[in-house]
Amino acid sequence: MSNRTSRLPGQAAPGTLIGGHSQVIRKWVRGNPANAAWVRPALLGLLVLTSVLYMWGLDRNGWANSYYSAAAMAGSEDWTAFFYGSSDPGNAITVDKPPMSLWIMSLSVRIFGLSSWSILLPQALMGVLSVYLLYRMVQKRTDPATGLLAGLFFAVTPVATVMFRYNNPDALLTLLMIGAAYSALEAIDRGKLRWLLVAGALVGAGFLTKQLQVALILPAIALAYVVFARFSVLARLLHLGAGLLAAVVASGWWFMIAQTADPARRPFIGGSRSNSIWELTLGYNGLDRLTGEDASHMLSGPSADLYQKLDPGITRFLQPQFSAQFAWFLPLAIAGVGITIWFAIRRHGTSQQRSFLVFCAAWFVCSATVLAMMTGIVHPYYAISTIPSLSCLAAFTATHFARRLASGLVRLASGLVLATCLILGFITASRSVSEFPWVPPVMLAAGSLAVAIALLPPVKKQRQAVPVLFIGASILLGPTIWSVNTVLSPHVGAGVVAGPSTLGIRSDHPDRTQLQPGTPPTFTAVMFGDVPAKGVLRRIKASPASVRWAAAVVGSETAANYQLDSSRAILAVGGFDGTDPFPTLGQFQTMVRQGSVGSFVIQNLPPFTVEGRGESARIVQWVESNFQAEMIDGASFYSLTQ
Repeated sequence: MSNRTSRLPGQAAPGTLIGGHSQVIRKWVRGNPANAAWVRPALLGLLVLTSVLYMWGLDRNGWANSYYSAAAMAGSEDWTAFFYGSSDPGNAITVDKPPMSLWIMSLSVRIFGLSSWSILLPQALMGVLSVYLLYRMVQKRTDPATGLLAGLFFAVTPVATVMFRYNNPDALLTLLMIGAAYSALEAIDRGKLRWLLVAGALVGAGFLTKQLQVALILPAIALAYVVFARFSVLARLLHLGAGLLAAVVASGWWFMIAQTADPARRPFIGGSRSNSIWELTLGYNGLDRLTGEDASHMLSGPSADLYQKLDPGITRFLQPQFSAQFAWFLPLAIAGVGITIWFAIRRHGTSQQRSFLVFCAAWFVCSATVLAMMTGIVHPYYAISTIPSLSCLAAFTATHFARRLASGLVRLASGLVLATCLILGFITASRSVSEFPWVPPVMLAAGSLAVAIALLPPVKKQRQAVPVLFIGASILLGPTIWSVNTVLSPHVGAGVVAGPSTLGIRSDHPDRTQLQPGTPPTFTAVMFGDVPAKGVLRRIKASPASVRWAAAVVGSETAANYQLDSSRAILAVGGFDGTDPFPTLGQFQTMVRQGSVGSFVIQNLPPFTVEGRGESARIVQWVESNFQAEMIDGASFYSLTQ
């Protein structure tokens, strides 16, 4: 009799499934057999590091930018609010950006409930995916070491750390821009139009996220495709036109619906003056960001002085508000632009490598130039748009130098670049000695030694790894400390910054103790919103369910704070900064007569409202003249339903 166990047809042998699964796991851990054995574990380690950095203690940021958190809450409760990006479930007014980033947060809140985690976790996951895509894009055109270094530079750049732990649209925008870059380079390398159409669709999605800011990548796509795509000149131009059409289709459908819908059946377009999505696109979120007209909408007097210190020009990157956010690897990236020019002129490297470098250099130069020259309201976190290209160029420069230290000219160039990094990092760290008094001297000592190592003739090749790793550690020391501090510190409001206080000032601390001395209450009302008075919250929660808005408040940040804490719809009079002409006094009076608004709350008002300008000031004056004020915990409360 046979001792073998009979099996049914198609039945796996004992242990086959287990062995098969283990083989799949080993293959997944090992990665591409063409790569060295350390590559896949290093990539997994990088992604784990990024996940911890971006997800650890997310809830310490609370509602982060409550303006967008309140809109995510509104979208989770009402599909009209979801579609248009309304700041409240009653659909009075939208936020001043298109709604794509809000769609993701709103769906998360709808699935998991309203919490800090459900709002912020999607952004953190976008950050991890961004690092992976960046690695893939770089590794395919250079080598795994350069790809890993680009991902690491990106992950620990402080402005990236803070923005992927925050709920501004910039996290999604950055991911979409990296995706568009990846797809455009694939279109060039593979000679496939469909990849360029994917890039165009991702650009369109970026337009639906933060409008014209996504255009910073368009010159890079056009230049790289025209120069390196393997088609006739006419075909290249036609392909670019098709990609642009894909971008228009991907975003235009929403803009057409929003613009052509009956204004009485949709919320007012926040940030516009004429209830127009086109005005918002070309004005407040477009040319006004370059000319400074956006600042004139909301800032005057002492408030305006807070932004006048960010003078236009390339020296802006050396100023305290900017340098700590992203300038740690800036000298390496600038050197990368020089290497790109040299490669293009001398036709060094492969065509894939040159197209990649030209793409990154064009993206970096375009975004950095716009960031340097724009006027008006210039938040340091706007630098996030430069970080992907900066990281790629910096990583290529670092590996290019490290492999050629036997050349005296390369040693001199690397020493100069490292010395520039050292000086810039030392100056940046010296501005935050209140938190880290030990960092500047440590950076000076480590950086000086790194420069000396780079300048000295190299030791035997077998021993080069140790000095190269030390040089890398000295470069990463500053931004890593700043990013870890970002993770361990709370951040709230519309002016988020990474790292510790700079010269004792931080514009996003929850208790507002580190704001610039003399900051007027009108400014904090716009950037943070008022802290809800507990007694007022109780009255708002007790408002009849029949009212559409339990209360009205001037300014969206304050309205958002009340909405999130009360779980009731709050009408943001005047939009974000109180200057939007909605509702007009007549519209507000109609709302009150219809019993749609339960109460009116006044604490600190935005600048224009205080100055008696705009519809919000007229509404405040009418309420104060026609209703009895109750002082509740420092706030003026007006019941409008009596």
